[in-house]
Amino acid sequence: MTNEEFELLVRKLEKKAEENPGSYRFKVLLLTALGYGYILLSLALVLFFLTISVLYLADGHFTFGSLKVLAITGGLSFFIIKSLFVKMQLPQGHYLKENEAPELQKAISDISNKLKTPKIHAIVLDDDFNAAVLQHHKFGLFGPKKNILLIGIPLMSSLTREQFISVLAHELAHISHSDTSFGAMIYRVRMTWAQLMTSLEKNEQFGTFLFRKFIQWFYPRYSAHTFVMARQEEYAADAAAARVTSPEAVRDTLCAISIGAQYYYEDYFKELFEESSKNNAVPQPYSQFFNKSQRLDPVIANSFLKNQLDRESSVFDTHPCLTDRLKAIGMTSNIPKNEESAVDYFFSNPESILQQFNQSWLEWNGEKWNDHIASYNEAKNRLQELENRKELDLQGKFDKAVLVRQLVGNEPAAALLEEIIAQYPEEGIAPAYLSLGNIYLHKEETAQKGEVFIKKSVDIDWELKEEALESLCEYYYYTGQMEAFEEARAQLEAWPNIIEQFDEEFAALSFDDHYVPHNQTPEEVAAIVDELSRHNEISEAYLVRRVIELIPERKVYALALTVQIPEDVEQEEYTDQLLEKYAQEFQIPENIHYYILNGFEDFEKKVKEVEGSFILGHGQPRKRSAQYVSEWN
Repeated sequence: MTNEEFELLVRKLEKKAEENPGSYRFKVLLLTALGYGYILLSLALVLFFLTISVLYLADGHFTFGSLKVLAITGGLSFFIIKSLFVKMQLPQGHYLKENEAPELQKAISDISNKLKTPKIHAIVLDDDFNAAVLQHHKFGLFGPKKNILLIGIPLMSSLTREQFISVLAHELAHISHSDTSFGAMIYRVRMTWAQLMTSLEKNEQFGTFLFRKFIQWFYPRYSAHTFVMARQEEYAADAAAARVTSPEAVRDTLCAISIGAQYYYEDYFKELFEESSKNNAVPQPYSQFFNKSQRLDPVIANSFLKNQLDRESSVFDTHPCLTDRLKAIGMTSNIPKNEESAVDYFFSNPESILQQFNQSWLEWNGEKWNDHIASYNEAKNRLQELENRKELDLQGKFDKAVLVRQLVGNEPAAALLEEIIAQYPEEGIAPAYLSLGNIYLHKEETAQKGEVFIKKSVDIDWELKEEALESLCEYYYYTGQMEAFEEARAQLEAWPNIIEQFDEEFAALSFDDHYVPHNQTPEEVAAIVDELSRHNEISEAYLVRRVIELIPERKVYALALTVQIPEDVEQEEYTDQLLEKYAQEFQIPENIHYYILNGFEDFEKKVKEVEGSFILGHGQPRKRSAQYVSEWN
């Protein structure tokens, strides 16, 4: 099912759920039973045939056919059971011991009593800016179940005690046995099927074919049907959090998370890097996050919050957008001022836990971090060198703009890039348009212009397309332009295949290809001629551009050569030797194919008819023989 089909189905089902909630819930219940029923029925059928086979053999029918049936049904039963009872991986992170967070255990117990939730078997800390509750079945859809609370240290660091309690209440409400138990059950089943889908995609064992196709058909439709209820469950979880704390606390929590998550993923590590590079200190990212997030520039905080408020709810995330969640609890946005961290309150020894995460981060990133510091210092020296020069050429000016953006900031870099584009309009320097476009995207008043500049960079240089699409995808996603995001993402995902197809077409050279004037500069042609002149056997040379429709912007050239072949040598052997020699000695761009062509009159005529193709000639007679070689990116 495509994303478009999924979205259309969800929109249709939303209307049905609004028109008749009771009937819709019953339909979802039937779908749930169908999913479990199909898998159990498949297993039951195979076990039935296995039993028949065993009884048949036990009755004395020892034939090759009966043994074959037993082997097939036995093997099938084994692999199906093995595939169904896939051991799900437990989440990675720091598993809290009871004495490490007594206040956290007490808070969870209090919330569980209020919301009637089952026991939490494990609390796992990780380095993500998120929180979640997982129900882990030991064997896929079956087996003993553990309720696991996953808490991101950065998230916890950025919230107050009351705000974090509202997060706990929201997550625990998803497994509640209270009056929202049906919605919570659907939420759990939905997550379980998602886990099973992931396991089946990785599990290519024999026997899974019986239910793999069914699940591939079933899960997208089940996901669409349960999407509406999962969205309702998010609202219900927010309402539960408001009852446990207050609507104001939930409002502050939602706004703090909206700001903190963007800061953590977009700016925090950049700032940490700059500070560490200046004072040569070892970074302590998890110990420093609370203090740095509290000193966040109010203008930036407002910008982050506005980004989230501008987004709309979509069918690609069961969580409603921030505006809809605030509206549901009767609140409007607010930038909270947090003067305490939940980490300090809930952990008996918070610094010890934070240091564990600091040390783990350093083990994974220390070498890379040191390399970045070295590159940063090298960049500073390079920028100083460029600033000391009295005059800079185009490349020097662009290098300076890139370094200023990296070391100083977007605003001064934008001024330099604007100057480059204004000063060199004919050169059409594509990276300048791309860099400036990315800077413009960060401001609402220039974002539209940024889109134009990024697309223009691709028009100038097709090789920037992947980077340009990545920038546009990120911009569309964070501004809630989901339709544009999906379109750009589809292009980005298709791009590697297009490149691969291009290379295949590039390699499959044909004299029937379409050729046009080469559009090389006189200097570039002179360099090619100079290279060819080193080889006295080359009598004539023609240069044309080959058009490949898949990426017409990509410049590919054909260099057709005629050579003198001595009469006393075997022509094919001599030509092979020349080709080997040219492959080692030619110093020409990789996007130029070169051919040794003697006697291919039709192709020669086609090349000569292209305006401006003739670039070298001595007037020597040509011999009848042909061979070609090509090089490509």
